[in-house]
Amino acid sequence: MKSLGLSEYVLDANAFYQGLSFLSFTKSYTTSLVFAEVRHLKGSYSLLETLVETDNLRIVDPDEKYVNAVYGVTIKSGDSIKLSKADISVLALACQLNKTLISDDFAVENAARLLRISIMPLGTKGIKYTRKWISFCRTCEMGYGSYLKDCLICGNKLKRRFKRVAPF
Repeated sequence: MKSLGLSEYVLDANAFYQGLSFLSFTKSYTTSLVFAEVRHLKGSYSLLETLVETDNLRIVDPDEKYVNAVYGVTIKSGDSIKLSKADISVLALACQLNKTLISDDFAVENAARLLRISIMPLGTKGIKYTRKWISFCRTCEMGYGSYLKDCLICGNKLKRRFKRVAPF
């Protein structure tokens, strides 16, 4: 696990699964969607509640304009189909608060880079390249946006591939 300074961070569910929130003395933020996702951690609910009560973990939901901005970027990059509402919410919160996001989710990291959000992976090296995902048909070789699943011409299932991009 990487060493953290005394900065404040926005935590994705991965940070909770790796126990970061329980080991850290820094103030952290997460959203109600992520908090609901990690409440089931065995034996940890009382620890989560203690973190909230001592104000070391703040549960804040992002403004809708940040959620919409994040969603717009993830649609363009093709990451939106891989991201949950909780993922979108922590990206929006990190953007709104201008804080570093802690996550090991590659789709979250890709979107964070495109949004110019500072991100710190914990258990992985992180992604090497920022990617834009596209869908294509192997049969008729047509390319589509990443949101389609079937070819509009021949009806075959589309495959996904990426191309490296610089952040928007």
